[in-house]
Amino acid sequence: MNYGLPYMGSKNKIAEWVVGHFPEKKHFYDLFAGGCAVTHCAMLKSKFNTYTINDISRMTEFFTDAISGKYADERRWISREDFFRLKDNDEYVRICWSFGNKGANYLYSKEIEPWKKALHHARVYGDFSLMEEFGIRTDGTRIDIKKNAAEYKKKYIRWYLKNVLKSTADYEKLRSNLEIKIKDNSEKLRAYLLEGLRKAGKTQAEVGRFLGTNRMAGHYFGRSQWEFPTREVYIKLQSLLYLPENYDEIYGLQSLLESLQSLQRLQRLQSLERLESLQSLERLQSLERLQSLQSLERLQKFRGDYRNVKIQPDSLIYCDIPYKNTAEYSDGGFDYESFYDWAEKQSEPVIISEYAMPAERFERIDFIEKRSLLSGGSNLFHEEGLFVLKTQIEKGIFRPEKIRQLELW
Repeated sequence: MNYGLPYMGSKNKIAEWVVGHFPEKKHFYDLFAGGCAVTHCAMLKSKFNTYTINDISRMTEFFTDAISGKYADERRWISREDFFRLKDNDEYVRICWSFGNKGANYLYSKEIEPWKKALHHARVYGDFSLMEEFGIRTDGTRIDIKKNAAEYKKKYIRWYLKNVLKSTADYEKLRSNLEIKIKDNSEKLRAYLLEGLRKAGKTQAEVGRFLGTNRMAGHYFGRSQWEFPTREVYIKLQSLLYLPENYDEIYGLQSLLESLQSLQRLQRLQSLERLESLQSLERLQSLERLQSLQSLERLQKFRGDYRNVKIQPDSLIYCDIPYKNTAEYSDGGFDYESFYDWAEKQSEPVIISEYAMPAERFERIDFIEKRSLLSGGSNLFHEEGLFVLKTQIEKGIFRPEKIRQLELW
């Protein structure tokens, strides 16, 4: 069962585990609702009489829109251009058509976008004309595409080379020639960067501080793990060092090589039959089940500061606060000390999801191992904890021994 919206940092996988620790109360407050997975799970289990969701983003409105059936007839194909044009005003586009559901970058790379578009047209519209342009005759089903994946990949890559990269060369030969050409120029490029550094009278450490990436600066000037800076970094370096050349040809070669390397990864993919955007949409449409529970009248939504939500008596407050000391939340935008102080002032029980909390103020009542998507490592696991306030335990507001425990899964 999927809970809530497709969302970076969603509690979808552990929603049942979280809800299983909630004491019986009349009202439920999800003050950092995000994708609303925990609220969705609690509503399906009829855990509370009323539900209140709050977030600083537009996700709470997105959640209620999905429940009310706004996306029942959604079938659009969203191109890269559509995404950047619409994402600031269309939450469905911003979340369901972004990479990792983070709302920042388009869902598909430019190398795979034509394939996904053709697949969307075949599967959603019953239009196979784009597949036929690749030289592929398919019914668009996952079974057919998986069965003929090797043949279809070869045909698609051949089409991409000819129609996008404008090349009739053999794929492997073209990639090898580009790698050799860039490698042959590497010593000349490194010497050029070093000369620019010398003429500007700067040190590598100064360059690192200027770029905000101290460890990377050495890669631009030393032989060990040498690499030519990206075009974006190079433009920044031009404002600091003596670097008059634009190197458009080299960057053109690099761009072409990156496209070929992406196509090489495409050759190894085993999921060409998948449409990630359609999976997200199906997840949204599944939220319409809540209509049959007559839950909308029991659901209230807010958008803003958690401290502005008025809490009723006989309530449970759940706070999935931003994880401290993770890359996604390292800009200092969340005031943890103020949150801790606010939590201690509450007269209703508060349960907090976090990796760690100040031991002198909070007690961890349980934990579960969870794969972290915020730390960039696909095999990195953290202990996701549920914490309560020690002062609330002392006052009898919270009685952890009364919480129903679920078997960890």
